[in-house]
Amino acid sequence: MSKVRRASIQENNDFQLSTRTRKSISKSRRSSLAEEMIKPSSSRRNSFAALMNSIQAIEEPSMDVHKIYKKKVNKSFHKLNCFFGEPTPVDVCVCEIKKEGLKAILESKVPLCYFLYYLLDEHSSENLFFFLEIEQFEKASLKEQKETVHSIYNTFISNKAELQVNLDDKVRRNILDRLSMGHDLLTLFQPAKMSIYNLLETSFMRFLDTKIYQEMIDQCGELTIHYAQPTVQIALDYLYQYLKQQKKNMKSLEDESFVRHYELIKRVIEKFVRNMFGKGYLPSKFKMN
Repeated sequence: MSKVRRASIQENNDFQLSTRTRKSISKSRRSSLAEEMIKPSSSRRNSFAALMNSIQAIEEPSMDVHKIYKKKVNKSFHKLNCFFGEPTPVDVCVCEIKKEGLKAILESKVPLCYFLYYLLDEHSSENLFFFLEIEQFEKASLKEQKETVHSIYNTFISNKAELQVNLDDKVRRNILDRLSMGHDLLTLFQPAKMSIYNLLETSFMRFLDTKIYQEMIDQCGELTIHYAQPTVQIALDYLYQYLKQQKKNMKSLEDESFVRHYELIKRVIEKFVRNMFGKGYLPSKFKMN
């Protein structure tokens, strides 16, 4: 057989193969479509699951980021203490808060007073109080955790809690179930803490557009990491002014539930001030023995 003839046959065969391929592809497409309509593919299910996981990951706040940032701040403070040879009363500067957002202000002291005042005015201060309480709880010994766990639950989680935080029913039930078993206390409140961090993030974004945020910048400055006593007192005065206004409202309303709420808010603010600044910054009528 000549080369020309073989080439001709090859060309004809190629053409026929191409024709048969188009028909078979068209047929296979119809078959595949019919199969997909009858039975969803595993790859499609896997893709959907991956999509849902991605959405969940976006919605959930990254507590890992907060933990990493907290370690970074603690390391910086430790270096300053070593440099000066004694504990140094440093704070997080406003410039850092502008850069890092919520996780930075949660590690601050004076700037945090302004954020707390905003939350009190927004009627969502229980979120910050709960978050800070869990931060302390996680640092405590097992004995201390056992002594305080029910108090935290009754104050913030239970259906009758005076400072009840807004949690999903599933999260709330999970905490109650694990609490009844009485073990693994260290991670007991982690899902709730994550949810509340998300709410605080939303509040913080609104806080950025308020007059009290601008007041924080004006009083604290951009780069200050050590606030003088007058600057601290100005920040605390916002909290005390809030309490004075609430006490005035309490007297005019004469509502027992309002009185209980006022007394509870007063106690948690007092605890906040003591933990952040010491008893010396409490007004004399708030000081404890």
